[in-house]
Amino acid sequence: MRRERDRSRICREVQAHLPGLVDGTLPRWRRGLVNAHLRRCDTCRAELERQRAVVAGLDDLEAATAAAIEEPPEGLLDALLERAERPGVRGRAAVPVRGAVSGARPGLSVALLVAGALAGTAAGYVAWKGTRAILSRVRPGE
Repeated sequence: MRRERDRSRICREVQAHLPGLVDGTLPRWRRGLVNAHLRRCDTCRAELERQRAVVAGLDDLEAATAAAIEEPPEGLLDALLERAERPGVRGRAAVPVRGAVSGARPGLSVALLVAGALAGTAAGYVAWKGTRAILSRVRPGE
């Protein structure tokens, strides 16, 4: 059991150094230790091959992406800037002078928000008073 636990600890340490082995940044003395372990351990060798395959796939993807990149169509930037400057829903929402209610004046928006808050508070107060009245009839003396 102890030997198996020690082996898994060593494998974890070796696997932590595999990226450096793959990209060539692992120091020479450590590379020797890792390679010595890899000669004996099928699990770590398989992990090394998996990491090499991932790096090779990423290199292929980078090459394919670099080949596929083209220049944007002529006038695309101008068209995007023109579209961004057009007023729309976003344009109206982003300008606080126009108010919270679409197209309304700020004063009207504030008045509507205050009226809504007062109405909600009043409804809550009435419900609270009504509940207290009912409870005082059910439990007199409270």
